[in-house]
Amino acid sequence: MEWMDWMGKRIFLRTKSGKVYSGEVIDIDENQSPIIFLTIIDKFDERVMIITSEISELKEEKEYGAR
Repeated sequence: MEWMDWMGKRIFLRTKSGKVYSGEVIDIDENQSPIIFLTIIDKFDERVMIITSEISELKEEKEYGAR
């Protein structure tokens, strides 16, 4: 899966340092390749930017009741 495939998706993310985030991917900056930044709006409506090399787990979250 390419990084751009995550755009607009609701995700669960865990960093290598153990921080956990849940939210919607609003931007993926690949302009500084090989450094890629992923920006989300988290469940607290805050903007969070994470460098992809620090992500240890990333998965799509389904809405409750969705199949």
